[in-house]
Amino acid sequence: MDSRTILWLFFGLSGRIGRITHFWAGLLLYLARLFPVYKIIANSGNESVQTLWGGVFLVVLGAAIVCHLSLAVKRLHDMNASGWFAFLFLLGDFLFWLVLSLIPGQPGPNRFGTQTNSPK
Repeated sequence: MDSRTILWLFFGLSGRIGRITHFWAGLLLYLARLFPVYKIIANSGNESVQTLWGGVFLVVLGAAIVCHLSLAVKRLHDMNASGWFAFLFLLGDFLFWLVLSLIPGQPGPNRFGTQTNSPK
């Protein structure tokens, strides 16, 4: 995967992605959120280091939310649904991520693209 494809995957809003791509990309984002939490817990005796990692966590969380919304839009496109439904992600991101990872997309071309895992 080249850098343009990775940028499209995590930040693009056009095209479609399949269930497996959605699952693995989403899992990567969840794991990225856990690393700063681990560092905060591991440095429980050092308040300044915890504060630093708390800031890192907020940055990672903000980026992960943007990326999850982008993934959700493209996954919804694969199901031939409007990307606006991605804002439901903000209500319960884990459950919504899991549902989008399990529901199959529409086979063949649809109004959002000709094939899965590519921009429109």
